[in-house]
Amino acid sequence: MGVDVVARSATYQSADRVLALLRSFDDNQAELGVADFARILAVHKSTASRLASALERAGFLTRRGKRYRLGVEIIRLGTLALRSFDLVATMQPAMEKLSQRTGETVNLAVADGADVLNVAEVPSTYILSASGGWIGRRTRPHAVANGKVLLAYGVLPMPRSLERYTPATITSLDALAAELAEVRRAGFAKAVAELEEGLVAVAAPVFGPDGSAIAALSITGPEYRMRPDLLDGLGRLCASA
Repeated sequence: MGVDVVARSATYQSADRVLALLRSFDDNQAELGVADFARILAVHKSTASRLASALERAGFLTRRGKRYRLGVEIIRLGTLALRSFDLVATMQPAMEKLSQRTGETVNLAVADGADVLNVAEVPSTYILSASGGWIGRRTRPHAVANGKVLLAYGVLPMPRSLERYTPATITSLDALAAELAEVRRAGFAKAVAELEEGLVAVAAPVFGPDGSAIAALSITGPEYRMRPDLLDGLGRLCASA
């Protein structure tokens, strides 16, 4: 057996053990010790202890004395998953309506750490479009319209540094702050060739039951179709969806 095969086998085994360990928690077993992990995984206590320590460092487990319970990272991921699924189902009709009215790609995005995570998409009806591959993609917020919305409404923290992607990318924190103030005033954001040359988008906030912003809805297309004179109207359309 080759070295690569052995390495892959070990990686798969470790992943299986992590999943089995995390799935061992339930309403009747909210806290488990190393001996419990060793029994569940059928491994030596030293192996179980190393695995638990690694998961604790990553935030997936938290320790109370000699026992462990699920950590805050599990809560974050679970909350994100539930919010995203409910949100996608709720927003699907509005997304499809926007797509029908504009013909362009419509995306729904949420905050994920310091990044923007795209969780749903309705593809453009045009052959040449910005559709495809957005779901699950993370982007930095300062260079995209939906990210500016999430920043402007406090869903995402202000970034410490601003990476340049194109000559139009905002790379000054002062300029970004001014842009976000305009987003709040107008109720929508614009991004013209800031992430990629020729790519244009507008976005507006999606508000939750308590009135706070929880996501961003965007319309994206090529620069030759989403011309400057059309962007304000598309932004207002997005905000009214």
